[in-house]
Amino acid sequence: MLTEYELIVDSYEQARERPGDNKEQEKYYSGKRSNHTFKTQMIIWSTGRDIVDVVAGLPGPKSDITLFP
Repeated sequence: MLTEYELIVDSYEQARERPGDNKEQEKYYSGKRSNHTFKTQMIIWSTGRDIVDVVAGLPGPKSDITLFP
């Protein structure tokens, strides 16, 4: 549907509280930020006026390219 449009895709990390469960905290620990984080990805029109899609709340150490739909 959006094959004829230019889109901008960007991801960023947001700090979160350290989970109490050890296995759960390992999933959210980002070595890049040295913190526990959520990963958020935004897709917008190239004009920057409208948001096309938002993926939020994924574990922080996930690679940006694996978030892309």
